[in-house]
Amino acid sequence: MKIPHILLVIGALLCFSPLVISQEYGIADEIVIIKINNHLITSADSAKEARRLFHQNPLIDQDTSNILAINNLVRQALTLQAAAKLGAPLLAHYHSQAEEFVLKEIERAGSRKNFLLEKNDELGMRDREEFRDYIYYSFVHHHVMGVVAGNQPTAGNGLRTILSPSPAKIRRAYKERQEFRMAPAVLKWSYLRFYPKSNGAQTPEQIVDKALADLDDGSISLQELIDLADNAIPNVGKPEDTATWIVDFVSSASAGEYIIAPSTSIRGVAIVVITENVPVQEYTFEEAQPIIIKRLTNEKKSQVIDDFYAETAAMVDFWVTDDIPGLKGFVSQMIGRDIPANMPVKILEEL
Repeated sequence: MKIPHILLVIGALLCFSPLVISQEYGIADEIVIIKINNHLITSADSAKEARRLFHQNPLIDQDTSNILAINNLVRQALTLQAAAKLGAPLLAHYHSQAEEFVLKEIERAGSRKNFLLEKNDELGMRDREEFRDYIYYSFVHHHVMGVVAGNQPTAGNGLRTILSPSPAKIRRAYKERQEFRMAPAVLKWSYLRFYPKSNGAQTPEQIVDKALADLDDGSISLQELIDLADNAIPNVGKPEDTATWIVDFVSSASAGEYIIAPSTSIRGVAIVVITENVPVQEYTFEEAQPIIIKRLTNEKKSQVIDDFYAETAAMVDFWVTDDIPGLKGFVSQMIGRDIPANMPVKILEEL
């Protein structure tokens, strides 16, 4: 998802946000930027979601994560609006399930402190409630998307079935779309993370220095370096919205080369290492068929989900602040409908 440059002003403005106060417990020192029926999205919510996106996928460009945060929060609100209509027990059930999941995670981690350190490393989350709300929405989202895709039954509503593409569509896709006949040469690479250890015996910097020295003198292989990492994200080519320093490195590097990530707010050390140079691949029709089926099915699924959000958005009331240039137009484009001009009344007075 490429973001027009003009919309990056949204991300810049949303970075200056107050501390998050849970919507569940009321409003204090919040800047409301979007209202969907009675669901509020604040600048602090946006900053928190952008932080989570960046920690979960540190390869992403930070400006882009700010824009994707708005997209995610609007879709979350629409999902919750739809879930409320699917059955009264649904939301209450997943509230209790999320609380139970958090307690099990704390027990698994061994202590509340270890639990918080893990969630900060994995998701950029700083408190128990933030993680609980994240899990709660994940449960609700999975349920609603199951209904949308026709995998989850619901009383009184027809299921949307996503069918596999027909043989004629598969053959036409192979004929008309070059990526199904030939894949260009690309580099395979991995993003490696080394976290601080609880026993403090060695710092991540010391571990990385030793590992890279061993790699350079042939004592360990690339795969052994990857196995040493606490987390490894494999990639191919240059994914959209990847951080500039990674794109610059991948564009000119060769197999076996590596780069240490610039310092960020993320704990520990990160490395990008080139693992393989994949040559040009030409697919026969037989080889291409499973690739085509998977791609066309995913494209259809994406369209069904987009249609669902557009249909849900058409049935709710939207308010978007005029104080952030470009935000109302961005949200309007995202939901596929115009948002009425704001009335000269403070949004919080309605609640």
